[in-house]
Amino acid sequence: MKKFISVLLATIFTFTLLLPMTANAAQTSDSDYEALYNQAIQEGIVNKEELSLEEWLKQNEEFQQIYDDGVNDDVLDPSTLKYGEWLKLNNYGQEPKDEDNDQVVTFRIRAKSTFTVRPGDIFITNSTSGSGIVGHAAIANGSNHILDMPGVKRGKSKKNNNRQLTVSQWLSKYDNGWIKVYRIKDKALAAQVAKYADRHYYSSKGTATKDIHIDYGLTPHLYSLTPSYCSKLVYDAYYYGSGSKNVMKKHTGYVFPYDLVTFFNRSYKPSKVHTY
Repeated sequence: MKKFISVLLATIFTFTLLLPMTANAAQTSDSDYEALYNQAIQEGIVNKEELSLEEWLKQNEEFQQIYDDGVNDDVLDPSTLKYGEWLKLNNYGQEPKDEDNDQVVTFRIRAKSTFTVRPGDIFITNSTSGSGIVGHAAIANGSNHILDMPGVKRGKSKKNNNRQLTVSQWLSKYDNGWIKVYRIKDKALAAQVAKYADRHYYSSKGTATKDIHIDYGLTPHLYSLTPSYCSKLVYDAYYYGSGSKNVMKKHTGYVFPYDLVTFFNRSYKPSKVHTY
């Protein structure tokens, strides 16, 4: 009996060490990190030869803080999205893998000095994480402008979060990590989506004067204008801006940056065209 109790206590202690040591973690019933790690391996997101469980647990200290910040800043509702499910939706915190797609043109990756942004290009980066979201996503709403929602940091307002920057301004803000640029094959369609994004998420008149104001929030209501967040804005731009074409997979819930390109239907799936 004593041996059984000792084993039981040791098991409880070991499991406790795996849980994040935060107030929100105590409420998280599905954050069995080892089980999540094994699931990520099964789904092909994590290669255990490249990322050990110990290394992944270390990464989760950062992921848990991002989640907790989202809860504390009231942009993420823990009653509808627990940590474990949130982590899965964020691609287990791992950068997107760029797979070959024989139905999508493969673009030649050019040097930074010769790469030209096109309207409709999608930007995904790991160089920042706002409250409640891993990484960041944006869309080029012109040949020299990028539209995004930068999210909130602790103590900042969630109001009026959408913005437009020049390409150089945007790149300079996210130059401390990788930036991947994705592009669909249909240039005319991408330009159509870019115009839609510009007129519906920044300026209804298509000018430099902003007259559309979108609040920031990680809402499961994917097809609403506001509140919104970076990757939801890009998804909605392609969903609505592509008209009758079946570009995006119909989805409910959340769409986060590292998983964004997987929500395109196969014939329209973007290819990576450049990495900064």
